[in-house]
Amino acid sequence: MTNIMINRGSIVKFLSVSAFVLIVIHIIILCIYYYIGDPDKFDFVQMFDLDMEANVPTVFSSLILATSALCFYLLSKTQESKKNKETKYWLGLSGVFLFLSFDEGAKIHENIGDYTENFVDATGYLYYPWVLSYGVFVLVLATFYFKFFWKMPKKIFWSFMLSAFVYISGAVGFEFLGANESSAHGTDTVTYSVLYTIEESLEMYGVIYLIWILLSLLANKSINVK
Repeated sequence: MTNIMINRGSIVKFLSVSAFVLIVIHIIILCIYYYIGDPDKFDFVQMFDLDMEANVPTVFSSLILATSALCFYLLSKTQESKKNKETKYWLGLSGVFLFLSFDEGAKIHENIGDYTENFVDATGYLYYPWVLSYGVFVLVLATFYFKFFWKMPKKIFWSFMLSAFVYISGAVGFEFLGANESSAHGTDTVTYSVLYTIEESLEMYGVIYLIWILLSLLANKSINVK
């Protein structure tokens, strides 16, 4: 058995400041990008663009999702979890967030979107149809897990709900808005840039808040890591 002692305040503060710095750099670079108006002269904008793949913000987002997956896994190993028969629920969430971490860089959602286009009119708010497929998955997951979370102390329950709301409002809500703007006017507009900046910011801080909750639950827990 291992007792986990974690300074969750320092960890969450570091992650929050890191996310803020990435967002500020992104905004500054975008402002310069639109001022210059010539992509060929400023192509390194992609390194810090929150809407691009395989860059610094993508690595950060993937790491915090992987951190959440690890925290869920550790919760499945606590004596309390085994006593209350919660292990499978925490392991399930660990798997979901591990997949999301991998998807952040592997673009699995885009491949799913390409498949979904065969069944929907991929225009307007459904211009990025992968959101529809993932939205259905979220509803199924919520139906399966609601009772599990509802049994928790209400403060913890509402904390999880707030984290989910912040993340999903970005990943789904602002993704719909961005899709509509992209469908109508393309991606090289100020409006689209504002929408996806808000979207990605909400996603990052939704996950960081989740990490805070999970670290709080892990505080002083005895964990069997065998």
